[in-house]
Amino acid sequence: MPDLNDPSQPPPPRVGRPRRGTESARTATLIEAATRVFLREGYGRSSIDKVASEAGVSTRTIYERFKNKADLLNGVISHLVDRDITTVLAESELESLELRQALTVIGETIAARVRDPDSAALFRIVVTEAQRFPELADKMRLSTKVRVDDLVARFFHGQIKRGTLVVDDADAAASMFMQLIVGELHDCLLFGNAAAMARLDCATHVKRAVDLFLYGAAPRGNRPA
Repeated sequence: MPDLNDPSQPPPPRVGRPRRGTESARTATLIEAATRVFLREGYGRSSIDKVASEAGVSTRTIYERFKNKADLLNGVISHLVDRDITTVLAESELESLELRQALTVIGETIAARVRDPDSAALFRIVVTEAQRFPELADKMRLSTKVRVDDLVARFFHGQIKRGTLVVDDADAAASMFMQLIVGELHDCLLFGNAAAMARLDCATHVKRAVDLFLYGAAPRGNRPA
């Protein structure tokens, strides 16, 4: 047991509120600690107590920000989404790009996030635990798929008004475009491994998805107006 009177000994870690900084910085510290715990323990074996210990805070500090463990994991996933996807998809620069370029930027951004090791591991955790914890799957759907689909649909609505995109349902088109991008990637995550994901030529995959979305597979003479 360390001698508390020995000045050479490091001070014991404090438990309570996170260290100094803004509220967003303190929350980010909790999210980072929770990410490590979920990736190390999985969802079922993780707990608010373990996250509190990892972050060096009290459980009360966590419950002030998150209702329960599922809400905390949702915060972790939302943080990964917000880190770059929502920033890219919300930027006005997309509006200045030609449609194909904009779709390529969107597709490459989404694909990069899906391939991110932390995102991939969390995706597998949620899929594995979805039957036992259905509220977990619902939260992930709202924080990722629905949220990103809405951002893409918003961009599509703007393109429809400009006359650069002709679809009868921007929301459905956004969902279909996203499935073209992530479908094969999710297949690799669920049934393959890291090597299978590494073999995938992501740039070519995104280009094919964009081509298929923009032009379809029917000859031009057979396409509806």
